[in-house]
Amino acid sequence: MFDTLANPVLPIFMALVVGYLLFKIGVLTTSDAVAINKIAFYMAVPALIVSVIGSAPIAGFEWPAIFVNLAVQLFMYAAVFALMYFGFKRDIRESILLGMSAVIVNHIFFVLPIAERIYGPSAGSPMAGIVMFDAGVIIPASVFVIALLTAGPQSFARMSGLIFKNPFFYAPPVGILLGILGDSAPAGIMTFAQFAGAAAAPVLLFALGITLAGSSLLKIGGAVWVVVGAKLLVMPLLVWMGLGIFTVSQFTNDITLLVAAGPCGAIPFVVATQYGVKTDTIAKAVLVSTILSIISLSVLTA
Repeated sequence: MFDTLANPVLPIFMALVVGYLLFKIGVLTTSDAVAINKIAFYMAVPALIVSVIGSAPIAGFEWPAIFVNLAVQLFMYAAVFALMYFGFKRDIRESILLGMSAVIVNHIFFVLPIAERIYGPSAGSPMAGIVMFDAGVIIPASVFVIALLTAGPQSFARMSGLIFKNPFFYAPPVGILLGILGDSAPAGIMTFAQFAGAAAAPVLLFALGITLAGSSLLKIGGAVWVVVGAKLLVMPLLVWMGLGIFTVSQFTNDITLLVAAGPCGAIPFVVATQYGVKTDTIAKAVLVSTILSIISLSVLTA
């Protein structure tokens, strides 16, 4: 486990540290994080969605495990949103993205390298179904709602513009089409999607580091701990209970639990930055959950 953390997990998160340090020495500002996030929002993350959905091995999915994970995600999303909106009195858009933070995992760039070190190169197959539903359903639906709330009910033209310009609405259908076409699809499209999608992790983490450097890390706050606790404790527990009801292979069971116990993904942070939603709590939830997930994943893989 320590070998996995030493390489590749900790080197990957050096991108966050570099962004943090460059802010602290005055090279970058928070406005730079906004500009950098546009690269992630308009190119890197949509390209990643296309490549993940387009190459998903659907025929080999164990659907009970995928649907258990999805059901828990939807339940946890609603519960955390309600806590943030009604309990912590957060803005409705921030509450949505905090609910999203509690269920969207940093699976590709954090959990997958660990799983491959422990279970071998086939570890990505059971994970692909979860990633596909995150990329094709939860993320686009969340962005759609945020876009509607940002535009407001009085401005149909602005709402239409935000939706039309949003690549998250185009990426899933393109990925599905590539998956259907298979080998007959133009190879260059998938090559571009994989090439551009590979930029998602460093760009996201770099911008996240800049944002964290501009806020106090000493003041974590109750909302952060609720999101982190929901992600690292409640979600894996519910997934474990759900998997006990259905018959799935031990291999898929282990990988699904590993994903459920992973840290908060950074995509809600990208969406928040793009639509002018407060990012402090989201950014801290990503950082704290990543640090603490080292413990939770160590327990699961012991």
